Amino acid sequence: MIGGSITGINFTGLASGIDTEAIIQKMIELQTRPLQRLMVRKSELSARMSAYDQFRGLISNLQTAAGALSVKNAFNLIRANSSDTQVATLSASTDAVPGTYELRVSKLAQAHKIISGAHTSATAELGVTGQFMVNGKVIEVVASDTLTSIASKINAANAGVTASILNGDNGQVFLTLTANETGANSRIQLADVGGYNILVPTLKLITYAEFVRNQQNNAALSERFTDSGAPLGTLFGMSNPTNGTVQINGVNVAIDFATDSLNTIASRINSAGIPGVTASVVSETVNGTTYYRLKIEGASALPTFTDNNNILKNLGILQNQYERELVQAQDAEFTVDGISFKRSKNQINDVIPGVTLTLLSADATNPKRATITLTRDYDGIKSSINNFINAYNSLIDFLKQNASFDKETLRGGVLFGDTTVSLIQDTLVRRITDVVQGLEGTLRSLTQVGVQLGQDGKLTLDEGKMMQLLNSDLTGVSRLFIANGYATNPNIAFVSATDATRPSSSTGYEVVITQVATRATATASVAQTSASPVEERLTFSGRLFGDEPYTLILPAGSTIDDTIARINSDARLKNLVVASKDSNGRLVIQARNYGSASSFTVVSDQEASATNSGIGTSSLAAEGQDVAGTINGEPATGQGQFLTGNSDNPNTAGLQIRVMATTPGVYGAVVFTRGVADQIRQYAKSVTDIVNGDLTLASNTLQDQIKAIDEQMQAIREEVSRREQMLRRQFARLERALSQMQAQSMRLAAMMSGMPSLRAA
Repeated sequence: MIGGSITGINFTGLASGIDTEAIIQKMIELQTRPLQRLMVRKSELSARMSAYDQFRGLISNLQTAAGALSVKNAFNLIRANSSDTQVATLSASTDAVPGTYELRVSKLAQAHKIISGAHTSATAELGVTGQFMVNGKVIEVVASDTLTSIASKINAANAGVTASILNGDNGQVFLTLTANETGANSRIQLADVGGYNILVPTLKLITYAEFVRNQQNNAALSERFTDSGAPLGTLFGMSNPTNGTVQINGVNVAIDFATDSLNTIASRINSAGIPGVTASVVSETVNGTTYYRLKIEGASALPTFTDNNNILKNLGILQNQYERELVQAQDAEFTVDGISFKRSKNQINDVIPGVTLTLLSADATNPKRATITLTRDYDGIKSSINNFINAYNSLIDFLKQNASFDKETLRGGVLFGDTTVSLIQDTLVRRITDVVQGLEGTLRSLTQVGVQLGQDGKLTLDEGKMMQLLNSDLTGVSRLFIANGYATNPNIAFVSATDATRPSSSTGYEVVITQVATRATATASVAQTSASPVEERLTFSGRLFGDEPYTLILPAGSTIDDTIARINSDARLKNLVVASKDSNGRLVIQARNYGSASSFTVVSDQEASATNSGIGTSSLAAEGQDVAGTINGEPATGQGQFLTGNSDNPNTAGLQIRVMATTPGVYGAVVFTRGVADQIRQYAKSVTDIVNGDLTLASNTLQDQIKAIDEQMQAIREEVSRREQMLRRQFARLERALSQMQAQSMRLAAMMSGMPSLRAA
């Protein structure tokens, strides 16, 4: 082989004597010089891309710091202090207001805890079968169950209690039940199901003595249920619902859990004609969930009850005495400034607005004392301002290093001369130094509150000046930073704005109302003048009630005042409507909220008369209307009392106001301003937008350039490779040709050397 390569060893120019490999490499080197220049250019662009990423991160940090300062709550920080943290600790939100309160704690909320009588083994089979109930959950017992397995079944039932085994002295074993929640209502409900007798002789958790479990004056109430119309056997999860006949004041009432609901049981009791006794279903809302109770009430005294088949105990009307209570169910009891409170938990957030109290110790005889002090947290506000300044200065430090020209080295940073970066920097400086237009008061620029832009382009804070102004004009300082709005007419109020809302001039955006909002109102056709002789049902439906019509039962004997009270206290209705009577004594039901979404209908199952609600069997339709009008002459959409500028408006897009006016007309103006922090937040958000932000577009351009360079480099590499292969083929052919010529020459020479000399011939 002449020329070419064998196992990596080159044999070139053997025939020609020319180093063809060196020639090829030199020619390839010449062709790859553009590739080197492109690699240098790509490195420069990649460095700029990396700097862009760092710049974007610093802009995002500035956006976060500015955003924290751009809302009103940033200047409503409250510092909370308890004079005795052994009595109570506390925290305060921005909804709190400065003040001092005296706290006295006499009782802490406790979770109910009971213990069984002594057992000899936790693992021995109990040898009984049947069912018992814990807080409305049915527990199935089989003969092979042990005390330990019973505890496991109780825990698996999610009955709101924790069952545990306690080992005592002398081989004794106990079963304990602890409520998962604190408060007086955490008292554990225990009852055998049907004719079974497990809780007393076998588990030893209760005794045979009975008491009314939930007494309210002359009334006994059942436990809470999530549905008043479903069969109780279904709610209990009973596989074989029980039934029985109970006695109320000596009168028999048959109850069957397979078919009876709370509503039908109330009807059965009322139909039994028990003198002086009425039954009803009442509702209550706990943590947003509506619950229902059966209420059996005596006119002058608490009714007497005789249970059968554990019916009343399953309902929670009656309860057997506990074998032994370790901790009684108890509410927290305390006073704040002499006003008494009871709460089911020791963490309380509904007494002092914006403050969460955690009660830690109490004394019923000599209540534990602590003084609660709420003060403005000016240091916290100052810290937020410093965070904003530091974020801005970090950005400036980065730009000095990467976007400036070094006169000593005569070299520019990787972002020097970048128009996008220069534009962003210039815009930020303008937002920092410009006067905020449209503000009330005298504070209109950062320099007035001690924030200065130095010769080095960085911000500094005169903390003394800032603290002085925070103490003397907190509102003025806050408006210099935040997005803020206010109305010039008391019948309208600024609510909110979006990033699409443009700041107004100092005169604001004119508000014109063409239609005021109203509340849906239904008025009975007949005034009730005497108590109802029979039960009445009012059914509510319509937009206000969504897809779930609601029926309110008015028991026999209800007066107009009873009906009003029942509507206004009902767990579901009280949050949606309010009842009253007009000057003619007719029932009036009005939606609590304004607008078309508050529209509803109400209908009775009784013909309207003076002995019932007067609603009647023909549905009464109550329609509410939304506010309508314009803001700055631009269209707006009404929802209830709230009017919002349409999203495509040039100035008022997203601007929302509340209109309390009762007649159409022109109602002054709403002024909207953007403080410095909100301007910076909004601008930083726009330039870092992942779709249309300036930095995103610039980064995309760099990526396109890098991609184009990669494509050029690939094309050059392919061309160089093709050229190299061609050269190698050409030189190989040349070597072969020369080799052949040399071979022929050698053969001719040999032939000639073997021929007789012509002279000799």
